[in-house]
Amino acid sequence: MEEISELWEELKFELGSVGIETLPKDKQEVYIGMGNRNADVLFIGNDPKLYFAEDYKVETQSSGEFLIRLFDLAGIVPEAYYITTLTKREVKIKNFDEEEKKILLDLLNMQIALISPKIIVFLGKEVAQMIENREVDLEKERGKFKKWKGDIDCYLTYDVETVIKARNESGKKAAVATNFWLDIKNIKERLDHNE
Repeated sequence: MEEISELWEELKFELGSVGIETLPKDKQEVYIGMGNRNADVLFIGNDPKLYFAEDYKVETQSSGEFLIRLFDLAGIVPEAYYITTLTKREVKIKNFDEEEKKILLDLLNMQIALISPKIIVFLGKEVAQMIENREVDLEKERGKFKKWKGDIDCYLTYDVETVIKARNESGKKAAVATNFWLDIKNIKERLDHNE
């Protein structure tokens, strides 16, 4: 157990060295993720507003607060999930150069290995494309489980910002919002099935 804690510290240290030359000073603090480090489901996004501390802290009216509310409504308990981002910082992946993106991806793979989830959820096309290193068709691939790297179930859905925007523009019954809710329920169903 101590060895795993040391690996998490090493991961955080390594992440802290990525982007030192390119990021503004106020955007360099590392936020490694939020939730249970032994969770069955890992959510990976590209939205710096998904969390701001490891202990389930989110900003009021942020995408993180919205996502956690949906988890609560669907019955996905906090012990079941971990949320992280591609950058682990208050910036999106576009703020990094290609070499830095490669390092961030390697470190994300280390984080995935440490968590060892049963399910990985890509929050958005951009996340899926970076991790899988291929062109992704969100409309065709969204909402389906597939096997990824061994025996991990992988699931693609919308990024939370897109869902919130759709709800704000078209209301709660917007197709994107409805589909996202169905995706959250599918993930809950798979979690229950895996128990």
